[in-house]
Amino acid sequence: MPLADIAGPGDIVAIVGAGGKTTTMFALANALAERGLRVVTTKSTNIHRPSLARSPRLLISPPDRWQADLPPALDAHPVITVVTAAPTPRRYNGIPPDLAPDLLRASGADVLIVEADGARRRLLKVPADHEPAMPSGATIVMPVACLAAVGRPLTGRHVHRPELAAEVLGIDPGANLTIDHVLQLLLDVRAGRKAAPPDAQFWPAFTATHSAATDQLAFVRDALAKRPDVAGWIEADADWSYTVYRLVSPALDARRDVNRKLA
Repeated sequence: MPLADIAGPGDIVAIVGAGGKTTTMFALANALAERGLRVVTTKSTNIHRPSLARSPRLLISPPDRWQADLPPALDAHPVITVVTAAPTPRRYNGIPPDLAPDLLRASGADVLIVEADGARRRLLKVPADHEPAMPSGATIVMPVACLAAVGRPLTGRHVHRPELAAEVLGIDPGANLTIDHVLQLLLDVRAGRKAAPPDAQFWPAFTATHSAATDQLAFVRDALAKRPDVAGWIEADADWSYTVYRLVSPALDARRDVNRKLA
């Protein structure tokens, strides 16, 4: 299944977690553009400028200017990135998460992709009480985790908020992480599923799959294939080539279509 088939007109995609969110956001955006769709990317958190260097077109536009600024920009570029302000030379302000449906409508885009979490370039992440900044109307939630974390110790060098990860996993800080731990963090309602709308499709994404052993990948795939609440999953290798496994049922598809219309 192509990466571009994950989302379609009316979707709001929320990307959370750690270990490749921004790269995955732009890969999905570009794949959708190649399919002929118009895409807005943004964040619902503060943004460091270098993280958006891959954006083909960046606009600083407050919400009251979206309807005037964004449709012409999308006419010229099928993928644009929208931020609301630039308070310092190295930082942008993202959008308020409750305005995601307004941004989709005002821009005239087909799909909105929101990076809804920050992880300070760590491989894994467990959100604090105020995180993630889940966009309203999200129809697809995509938690990201990097498989290069397997075999590494549960410390702040590799995991953002390691004390929370230790609590979720029930292990001691500093313990070596296993493939099962990574899967647990993606699927737990205190981590990868936190704040996900109940009717949103759930698409876990694994990066650095080249670093995992064959039996570890087989374990992940077998575990996810048995879960009726998972629409499918995404794997990215060393070259950031994406492989998509779709498991979604007609019932989940129908629920997402309803959510698209409501958004």
